[in-house]
Amino acid sequence: MKRGLQLILGLLSLIPLIVAILGLTSGLGRWLPAKAITPEFDSHYRYITGFYISLAVTAWWIIPNIEQHKTALRILSGAIFMGGLGRVISFWQVGAPSPLALVFTSLELCFPLLLIWQAKLPHNRQSRISQG
Repeated sequence: MKRGLQLILGLLSLIPLIVAILGLTSGLGRWLPAKAITPEFDSHYRYITGFYISLAVTAWWIIPNIEQHKTALRILSGAIFMGGLGRVISFWQVGAPSPLALVFTSLELCFPLLLIWQAKLPHNRQSRISQG
């Protein structure tokens, strides 16, 4: 049960890492024509994508002792969930994004489900011994 959660979190952590690398190296040029990009807008976009690296690193820090990092996983899940809510608001106000963005939104909104999985894990070595 623990290994499964660790694997899922590890795989999910690759998404912000890849997005961050693409965002930091390509900027808004991946999404918009050059005439539509201002230095401020591009700078802000690259700044925000830099936060994605911290999400991945935080996930990697949590993974080895995932049963002991309740607060850290709650903060990480909350941050990712709030990002998903931001995408939902954008969908309502601006319109539907690409299918890939809808997949990301679905993952982000479901991320707090990992907290339920984590809650079912034994919390320390002593409780695993007494249950086993």
